[in-house]
Amino acid sequence: MIKDRTGEIYTFSDGRTMTIIEYITNKNMKVMFNDGTVVDNCYYAGFLKGDIKNNNTPIIYGVGYFGYGPYASKIKGITTLPYSRWKNILNRCYREDRQQKQISYELCFMNPEWHNYQVFAKWFEENYINGFEIDKDILFKGNKVYSAETCCFVSSEINKLLTNRKIKRGSFLIGVSYYKKIKKYMSCIHINGVQKHLGYFYTEKEAFDAYKTAKEQNIKDVADKFKDEITPECYDALINWTIDIND
Repeated sequence: MIKDRTGEIYTFSDGRTMTIIEYITNKNMKVMFNDGTVVDNCYYAGFLKGDIKNNNTPIIYGVGYFGYGPYASKIKGITTLPYSRWKNILNRCYREDRQQKQISYELCFMNPEWHNYQVFAKWFEENYINGFEIDKDILFKGNKVYSAETCCFVSSEINKLLTNRKIKRGSFLIGVSYYKKIKKYMSCIHINGVQKHLGYFYTEKEAFDAYKTAKEQNIKDVADKFKDEITPECYDALINWTIDIND
């Protein structure tokens, strides 16, 4: 006669518990963790050792968890692309030293739905464009949240196009520097990695206006270049992108 072990409780060292809620055999039972997560097809030997895993327990920065679903973190020992990108976003949002080094990630966070890797991986698989990168700033300028509604896939060229280099450029307006030798402001723009000189100006605002005009046209040109590869929403955001004096 099979002993019914339903109701037995295992307590982990951190205080979490799991309870056998259905016992068929010692190799076929169902347990429930204290957070309500249910796992079936468990072994009693694993229960006694505390080896049964709760994939809904946060394991990365106290927020990211693997979840239950078809998406793997590794295939044949190689980390999958969705898992690598998911961890990278978690690093940007919750790793303190990374935020301190890169001001663009300051105050960024991930939508709680994406804390579940399975949810993120599904979005990734359905939207991924080969070789493209995830961007959170294009659809909503100044956005701080990574989510299905705010992110899109773009080429590396588009991604770099909107980097404002605020830390490196100093105290001048974007696209502007001061040329002491002639006591004028200089405006420049980088296109495909090549610096293009836009002229010298008596005021910083005039130099910025020259940059603004050239940069907005450059963004439109690049948007047209990738129009057939990016989403309509991403294309529209780029075509209507404006350079602000406070950028």
